Amino acid sequence: MSNLKIDIMKKIKILLIAMLAVGIGTATANDIEYKEDKGAKWVTTQIYEMLADEDIPDQIRGAKAKIKIAVADDGKYRLLSVESNNHFLKEFLKEGIDFESLEPGNKNVVYVIPIEIAQ
Repeated sequence: MSNLKIDIMKKIKILLIAMLAVGIGTATANDIEYKEDKGAKWVTTQIYEMLADEDIPDQIRGAKAKIKIAVADDGKYRLLSVESNNHFLKEFLKEGIDFESLEPGNKNVVYVIPIEIAQ
Protein backbone atom coordinates (compact mmCIF):
# COMPACT_ATOMS: atom_id res chain seq x y z
CA MET A 1 0.00 0.00 0.00
CA SER A 2 2.90 2.32 0.66
CA ASN A 3 4.19 1.96 -2.91
CA LEU A 4 0.72 2.76 -4.23
CA LYS A 5 0.60 6.04 -2.26
CA ILE A 6 4.07 6.99 -3.50
CA ASP A 7 3.04 6.30 -7.12
CA ILE A 8 -0.12 8.37 -6.72
CA MET A 9 1.83 11.25 -5.16
CA LYS A 10 4.36 11.18 -8.04
CA LYS A 11 1.55 11.25 -10.60
CA ILE A 12 -0.13 14.15 -8.81
CA LYS A 13 3.15 16.11 -8.75
CA ILE A 14 3.71 15.46 -12.46
CA LEU A 15 0.13 16.50 -13.23
CA LEU A 16 0.48 19.71 -11.20
CA ILE A 17 3.76 20.59 -12.92
CA ALA A 18 2.20 19.99 -16.34
CA MET A 19 -0.83 22.14 -15.47
CA LEU A 20 1.45 24.92 -14.22
CA ALA A 21 3.54 24.82 -17.41
CA VAL A 22 0.43 25.00 -19.62
CA GLY A 23 -0.95 27.87 -17.54
CA ILE A 24 2.27 29.87 -17.82
CA GLY A 25 2.45 29.27 -21.58
CA THR A 26 -1.14 30.41 -22.04
CA ALA A 27 -0.62 33.55 -19.95
CA THR A 28 2.53 34.46 -21.89
CA ALA A 29 0.84 33.97 -25.27
CA ASN A 30 -2.06 36.19 -24.26
CA ASP A 31 0.27 38.97 -23.07
CA ILE A 32 2.17 39.06 -26.36
CA GLU A 33 -1.03 39.08 -28.42
CA TYR A 34 -2.52 41.88 -26.29
CA LYS A 35 0.57 44.08 -26.67
CA GLU A 36 0.59 43.68 -30.47
CA ASP A 37 -3.12 44.46 -30.74
CA LYS A 38 -2.79 47.49 -28.49
CA GLY A 39 0.10 48.79 -30.60
CA ALA A 40 -1.79 48.51 -33.89
CA LYS A 41 -4.92 50.05 -32.43
CA TRP A 42 -2.94 52.87 -30.84
CA VAL A 43 -1.15 53.75 -34.08
CA THR A 44 -4.39 53.56 -36.08
CA THR A 45 -6.21 55.80 -33.61
CA GLN A 46 -3.46 58.42 -33.75
CA ILE A 47 -3.52 58.49 -37.55
CA TYR A 48 -7.33 58.71 -37.70
CA GLU A 49 -7.32 61.62 -35.23
CA MET A 50 -4.59 63.37 -37.23
CA LEU A 51 -6.55 63.02 -40.48
CA ALA A 52 -9.81 64.12 -38.83
CA ASP A 53 -8.29 67.55 -38.22
CA GLU A 54 -7.64 68.07 -41.95
CA ASP A 55 -10.04 69.58 -44.47
CA ILE A 56 -11.12 66.74 -46.74
CA PRO A 57 -10.96 67.62 -50.47
CA ASP A 58 -13.89 66.53 -52.65
CA GLN A 59 -11.54 64.52 -54.91
CA ILE A 60 -10.93 61.94 -52.20
CA ARG A 61 -14.44 61.55 -50.77
CA GLY A 62 -15.43 57.87 -50.77
CA ALA A 63 -11.90 56.71 -51.67
CA LYS A 64 -10.08 53.89 -49.91
CA ALA A 65 -6.42 53.25 -49.22
CA LYS A 66 -4.15 50.96 -47.30
CA ILE A 67 -0.96 52.32 -45.77
CA LYS A 68 1.96 50.34 -44.43
CA ILE A 69 4.20 51.91 -41.81
CA ALA A 70 6.95 50.59 -39.59
CA VAL A 71 8.94 51.83 -36.61
CA ALA A 72 12.62 52.21 -37.44
CA ASP A 73 15.47 51.59 -35.01
CA ASP A 74 15.53 55.29 -34.11
CA GLY A 75 11.92 54.97 -32.84
CA LYS A 76 10.39 57.03 -35.65
CA TYR A 77 7.77 55.82 -38.08
CA ARG A 78 8.54 55.31 -41.75
CA LEU A 79 5.90 55.19 -44.46
CA LEU A 80 6.53 52.05 -46.48
CA SER A 81 3.69 52.27 -48.99
CA VAL A 82 0.32 53.78 -49.83
CA GLU A 83 -1.99 51.58 -51.91
CA SER A 84 -4.94 53.34 -53.51
CA ASN A 85 -6.52 53.86 -56.91
CA ASN A 86 -6.97 57.54 -56.10
CA HIS A 87 -3.84 59.63 -56.75
CA PHE A 88 -5.23 62.55 -54.71
CA LEU A 89 -5.76 60.31 -51.69
CA LYS A 90 -2.19 59.01 -51.91
CA GLU A 91 -0.83 62.57 -51.84
CA PHE A 92 -3.25 63.59 -49.08
CA LEU A 93 -2.06 60.74 -46.86
CA LYS A 94 1.63 61.34 -47.58
CA GLU A 95 1.31 65.02 -46.72
CA GLY A 96 -1.32 64.73 -43.98
CA ILE A 97 0.32 62.22 -41.66
CA ASP A 98 3.04 63.71 -39.49
CA PHE A 99 5.00 60.59 -38.60
CA GLU A 100 7.29 62.44 -36.21
CA SER A 101 4.38 63.35 -33.93
CA LEU A 102 3.12 59.77 -33.57
CA GLU A 103 3.90 58.09 -30.29
CA PRO A 104 6.10 55.01 -30.69
CA GLY A 105 4.69 51.58 -31.38
CA ASN A 106 6.35 48.19 -31.42
CA LYS A 107 9.67 48.05 -33.24
CA ASN A 108 10.16 45.56 -36.06
CA VAL A 109 6.43 45.47 -36.76
CA VAL A 110 4.80 46.57 -40.00
CA TYR A 111 1.43 48.17 -39.39
CA VAL A 112 -1.13 47.85 -42.19
CA ILE A 113 -3.84 50.47 -41.72
CA PRO A 114 -6.95 50.58 -43.91
CA ILE A 115 -8.35 54.05 -44.51
CA GLU A 116 -11.70 54.96 -46.02
CA ILE A 117 -12.72 58.57 -46.51
CA ALA A 118 -16.38 59.27 -45.83
CA GLN A 119 -18.60 60.54 -48.64
